[in-house]
Amino acid sequence: MEKRSSNIFWGAVLIVIGFLFLGTNLDWFDLNWSFGGIARFWPLLLIVAGVFAFLNRRRSIYNATSALLIAFAIPLGIFTCVDDGVNDWKEDWHVNFDDDDDDDYDNNNNGRRSYDSDSSSDDGYKNYFTVPIGTDITEAKLKIGGGAAEFDLEESTSNLFEASTHLQYRGGYTLTEDQQGNLKTIEFEQKGKKGKGMNFHFDSDKNFDNDVVIKLNKTPVWDIDMSVGAGEVDFDFSDYKVKSLKLNSGAADLDVKLGDKIDNVDVDINSGVTSVKISVPEGVGCQIKMDGALNAKDLDGFEKVRSGLWQTPGYDNASKKINIDTDAGLSSIKVVRY
Repeated sequence: MEKRSSNIFWGAVLIVIGFLFLGTNLDWFDLNWSFGGIARFWPLLLIVAGVFAFLNRRRSIYNATSALLIAFAIPLGIFTCVDDGVNDWKEDWHVNFDDDDDDDYDNNNNGRRSYDSDSSSDDGYKNYFTVPIGTDITEAKLKIGGGAAEFDLEESTSNLFEASTHLQYRGGYTLTEDQQGNLKTIEFEQKGKKGKGMNFHFDSDKNFDNDVVIKLNKTPVWDIDMSVGAGEVDFDFSDYKVKSLKLNSGAADLDVKLGDKIDNVDVDINSGVTSVKISVPEGVGCQIKMDGALNAKDLDGFEKVRSGLWQTPGYDNASKKINIDTDAGLSSIKVVRY
């Protein structure tokens, strides 16, 4: 009986560990796998030690497994307490010198500027970022990296780029910009989260309670590279000059609408367990290359040319083309013409 109970217990442990790794890889939640992050779970060792004491026939804590777990838990607990104190001291030191450091960085980095913001409110952490537009900017490259959130797109008429975030965890985003000639490069990426290392982001309606609104200017030609974990992306690019779009996701819901402002548009989609909907204009020739297994396809108005390749009628002679290349796992891919 004791052996069977022990097997059941360790089987449950393996299932939990596997779920944590899967959730981290798909960005369902954030779990810090560093030594410091793992050390914070030292109380679990005491819990497991108690379980083994309970499973022991003599109901005694004096058994080899419980003693070993307690021996590991004590130094990890001491390390966590010391590490928290050091981090608090470093954070206070960083706050005191932030203003002077930011000025030096902006003025001595060959035009490359970085912004880091994290302000709190009663209902979460709200931040705002902006990149002004210059008369000499004709092209812009945007890289977005984020975790579990709802991403929406709006127009900016006064700036090249704007972003507002409303998150339920501390850490936020960081913005970096660089300009080389007429090309402006913007990197807007999620910072590493601080705190306990594990955050679930759901509201009462089972939606992600983290919102990121991106605002782009319609004047320049855009090259966009976006990577998200779990979440929702709703981007209407129909009035934007987007020449290249890369979308990388783990478990997300992607809804993207493309336009006809550029003669040749390249779209590259890499996804895991994802629902993808892409809308393309009827007057533009469209080609879809699809790799991956176990995908559900809904290709409105497309003809199959060969295995893994679909085209709209008259694609070869079309003056404007959209080329979509997908590499997906367990995904639902729908392309519609409007």
